[in-house]
Amino acid sequence: MTILGIAVSVLWLVLCLVWAVLSIPGGLMANDSGAFSIRAQMWMLAGLGLGQLTVAAAGVPLGMAISWTEDRGSLSWTFGWLLVGGIALQVGSVLWFFAFGRK
Repeated sequence: MTILGIAVSVLWLVLCLVWAVLSIPGGLMANDSGAFSIRAQMWMLAGLGLGQLTVAAAGVPLGMAISWTEDRGSLSWTFGWLLVGGIALQVGSVLWFFAFGRK
């Protein structure tokens, strides 16, 4: 079970890296027209990065929950809250950028 937990954590981190490679360039290109302020775009990129780090950190309790059956409940809750928080940061930063970032 320990090998499976490590494999799940590593796979989670690889998938988070793929998501970062795809979403950060999208965030950089979100202001190609120049209609939004650079400051708003930088805040959006910071929110995306922080959200991605939070989602990536959720993979650690996910892998640990597979191996540590006696702590599975609390580790699952930690995974869930980190995942929801990271997704909320990413979605919120993009929505904030498009709602309030105009020059």
